[in-house]
Amino acid sequence: MEQKLYKKRLKYESILKKDLDIDASSSPTTNLMVCNYGLVNGLSRKDVLQVFSRYGTVDCIIMVPHKSYCFICYANIQEAISAYAKVNGKMNTLSDQQILYLIYTNSVPKSVKIVSNSPPGLEIIDNFIEENEENFLLLYFKEHWSESSTMKHRQVKHYGYEFDYDNNGVRYDTCDPIPKEFNLILNAIQSRLKWCPNQITVNKYLPGQGIPSHTDTRGVFDDYIVSLSLGSDIVMEFRKDNYHNSVLLKSKSLLVMSGESRFNWTHGITPRKFDVINTVNGPDVLCRGTRISVTFRRVIQNQAKENLYEVLGCDKTTSFETLKENYRKLLIKFHPDKSISSSTTAACAELNKAWNVLKDPDAKKAYDEQIEQSDIDTEVTVFETLNVSDLENNEMSDTLSYRCRCGGSFLVPKSIVLNVDQIEPILFPCDDCSLFIKIILPNIGV
Repeated sequence: MEQKLYKKRLKYESILKKDLDIDASSSPTTNLMVCNYGLVNGLSRKDVLQVFSRYGTVDCIIMVPHKSYCFICYANIQEAISAYAKVNGKMNTLSDQQILYLIYTNSVPKSVKIVSNSPPGLEIIDNFIEENEENFLLLYFKEHWSESSTMKHRQVKHYGYEFDYDNNGVRYDTCDPIPKEFNLILNAIQSRLKWCPNQITVNKYLPGQGIPSHTDTRGVFDDYIVSLSLGSDIVMEFRKDNYHNSVLLKSKSLLVMSGESRFNWTHGITPRKFDVINTVNGPDVLCRGTRISVTFRRVIQNQAKENLYEVLGCDKTTSFETLKENYRKLLIKFHPDKSISSSTTAACAELNKAWNVLKDPDAKKAYDEQIEQSDIDTEVTVFETLNVSDLENNEMSDTLSYRCRCGGSFLVPKSIVLNVDQIEPILFPCDDCSLFIKIILPNIGV
């Protein structure tokens, strides 16, 4: 046993010198290095203190990011000697019944913070909701979770539009409308961002679960991806080329991605049961609990599926008898027996899908509500209402400009805003996103 401890000590002394340029001590000091257990093993400061405070006053604990070792400093040498004798080379509850190895060191490293820089366009709003609001939403999801679907890494539930993971599109004919229980959160988001989502995805993550790195689908959702964290803190990983940033998402916080962070960085959650975070005392382990994320998006309307009434050649006012008659006529017309064309098969599938929804009173009612919401959503989103004087005059160009929150620009031709015959406010789109500005022209006042 002594020979084994000696070999282990030589090994860890070499690692200590190579990694941190710190020398081990052949005689007792107040400093101990736990050689084979640290942050990467899920060891927390609380765990260290629980074991080593039995032998004396622990002055400080140094946890080293990305390493499987840590350091303890005692108030005096006798306490360090006692801990060394009781712990070194022995099994301990800290390490899941693995043997812990200790060495004395002449010094300890300075406490190092984990570097975490948010990607451009990323905003974290802590305490976006109150604790009672969080509890209300958690209870709501608990009562309605049986209606969700289970994926490989998590459970998921959609509202407004259902995301189709097979073809990266959306559909609304099989999706529940957004419940009224979300109104308070939706109003708060709209007030802060001047943006109104029409699709919600709820994900439930158990400890150890995550989601692969990805960017939310372009062309289906617009510029904002907004996510509310409930139940547990977690670290989300953002990556772009060789850059890797870890961002802490606290429970009750709102994550807002737009611009570069939305389109140019991937984001994901590593499947593990703990994260390493910064604390006032230095890096530490954060154990994960069950977390629910509520992600708000806005579907670009031309990505939605075709109107089901239009599929049957009808509208919302059409009677049930006429709907049924049209369905039968069109089904005969496009039946695959009439043609070997693949388009007839697709047409029949669309007819059956429309009929299955519209023949059911409850499904039809839910779908009608979706249409009403869609009609509202087709209106453009006005970022700001401005006077001409608010625009920047480009001396070398025939346009005026205004900076959008996405990083793009609203370009306004001077010839239009200076047209004295124009009597109505004019809408101008951003050159890089779906937002508009409304310009109040001089001749009609503010």
